[in-house]
Amino acid sequence: MENLYKLDGKVPILKAIPFGLQHILAMFVANLSPITLIGLASGLKQTEIAFLLQNAMFIAGITTLIQLYPIWKIGSRLPIVMGVSFAFVAILTYVGATYDSWVQF
Repeated sequence: MENLYKLDGKVPILKAIPFGLQHILAMFVANLSPITLIGLASGLKQTEIAFLLQNAMFIAGITTLIQLYPIWKIGSRLPIVMGVSFAFVAILTYVGATYDSWVQF
């Protein structure tokens, strides 16, 4: 159990699987919720929301890999899941509902 708290500690596979699944589930909810909320409030079509969701998951995967496998001094070598922020949900929901068709594809 002490390997869990070391930078390069080896975690047994039976403990790593539940931890990995927890990270995946947390990442999906955190990445998909803000985009869905803003897209629905903005009146976007389902295809446009799906496009935004796919791009968010793609970029989240790339940035998570950069955290795991650093490039020069960028990255932490830790299993940090990167994703979308909830910080701007309130203001973007207001802007999207107030100004019709503010996103053009």
